[in-house]
Amino acid sequence: MMDGNKIIIKNGLVYDPINNIEGEKKDILVESGRIVDKFTSTKDVIEIDANGKTVIPSAIDIHTHIASQQVNWVRLLGSNNDKFKEVWDGLRLKTIAKDYISMGYTFILEANVFPSLAKQTIFNFQQLPVLDKAMLLNISNFWPLELEFQRGKIKDMAVFLSDLLSKTYGFGFKVYNPFECETWDFKELREDLSKQGRLYNFSALDVYENVVKCVESLGLPHSTHAHIEGYENKIGKKNLFTVLEKIKSLDLAPNQTTNLNIKRNQILHLAHGNAYAYDGNNETLINFLNENQNFSIDLAFVAFNEINPIITSDRRLINFMFTEDAIENQHKLISSAVEFEGDSFVSMRTFKKNNYQDCILWANALDLALNVKNKSQMCFSLNYPNYGNIKNIPEIASWLISKEARDNFMKNMNRDFLKNNSLKNKNVSLSFSDFIYMTRVSPAISLGLGSIKGNLSIEADADINILDIDVQEIDVSKEYENFKRALSNIEYVIKSGKIIKKQKNIDLSTQGSIFWSRGKAEIEGKKLIISKKEEFYKKYASIFYDSYTTSLNQTILREID
Repeated sequence: MMDGNKIIIKNGLVYDPINNIEGEKKDILVESGRIVDKFTSTKDVIEIDANGKTVIPSAIDIHTHIASQQVNWVRLLGSNNDKFKEVWDGLRLKTIAKDYISMGYTFILEANVFPSLAKQTIFNFQQLPVLDKAMLLNISNFWPLELEFQRGKIKDMAVFLSDLLSKTYGFGFKVYNPFECETWDFKELREDLSKQGRLYNFSALDVYENVVKCVESLGLPHSTHAHIEGYENKIGKKNLFTVLEKIKSLDLAPNQTTNLNIKRNQILHLAHGNAYAYDGNNETLINFLNENQNFSIDLAFVAFNEINPIITSDRRLINFMFTEDAIENQHKLISSAVEFEGDSFVSMRTFKKNNYQDCILWANALDLALNVKNKSQMCFSLNYPNYGNIKNIPEIASWLISKEARDNFMKNMNRDFLKNNSLKNKNVSLSFSDFIYMTRVSPAISLGLGSIKGNLSIEADADINILDIDVQEIDVSKEYENFKRALSNIEYVIKSGKIIKKQKNIDLSTQGSIFWSRGKAEIEGKKLIISKKEEFYKKYASIFYDSYTTSLNQTILREID
């Protein structure tokens, strides 16, 4: 019923920032899953009258946790929790897909997967309908790379990691508290990222540096994606700038070598950039981003749900939650250590508007969004499900585009926060185009997919939203309730040229693609490098290196090369 090879969207008000189109009335033609300038024939064309409506690209989530072993643990912890069932509907994959589609999303990035657990993620991807998806491999505590981290052997690392991506169908790499779990073996929380470990002759800072160099040498679509140790903690800002200044000092240029025309601009992408200013002062990060265009961030907006899962590999955060904050947090914890790959933790928590630090975390995201000049450096996120539910997006969007909406939401927040935070005094908001940039354009460019996602260019993937609102006829900053209603029920969502949402009806019968990339590593010496890694696994691991190899239907794979 919702399938169609050719679609014409007529008379819509088009917003397509990549092509500098801002509210232009024009037709959009779709054929065989792509946007085209003309049809091969006029037969069997589905016509959508978008007069008085707004046409935009579909949204992209650059940082989410929906397809991993840890999500199963969340389901287990929430199985007897009525609040969890009510807010999250069990975090079932079809529910997740339906919620994302309802909010206009057609692409998600699973941002933290240990290599040996990649098969679980691929299995979940296959059960997740409609959405395109990709995953980042967490190699932060990866002992097979010990010598490369120690000696800076970038060529050898590139060969090995390219092969690892080919086996697991990963899209890129996550750096996440490098070798923190080894420090914890001595019941210590690391205080200095530049200090070598007791069990290894390199520092956490060396890992960040070498992975960034390796990713650029491979020319991967997405840059290194970094979680900095100490987020949501006082030490977070210090660690953040230790890493940022180190990567800046490398003087690297972005080196995406795929055959797509629009390349990424960054050499490092910072996850949940609002989580590092524990004091609520984001000025240093704002200035850094304004002065350094080759860094990007995602902003994880806090929605103040009744309950939130927490899926993390950050031991410092868990240590705080279950020691210093133990009185407030009465939830159970599931933890595990994956053999020479890292730690995982899952629990529940609740963000509260009367909690000072929760309010700071909320305000930091807005402060950065409103004050970083180049919106292409910032990507909208919820660190889903850690900070918010996808269904909260219309409310969050209203805070961005309307000071009035923001002020109304702040009224019953923590008194000390309201007295000390400057956000309530800032008479600034985003435009509709800014919002489209942060939710569509910036994630696409940061992922290296700007030629095919996040825009309505000829030959781009036909991933399109039609909103039942004419944003030129209203002042969204004042009539934000109308804007929220339009986002809450997007009239049409088109994915790869197929109508998957029409008003209240959602079609989950199609399967999206799994995006992956191997990069371009030097072939010379590959056989010897891989044979050494195979020997490492035989000697030290409980699995063989070839155990990473994943088999699946090749038709759902989409390599970005």
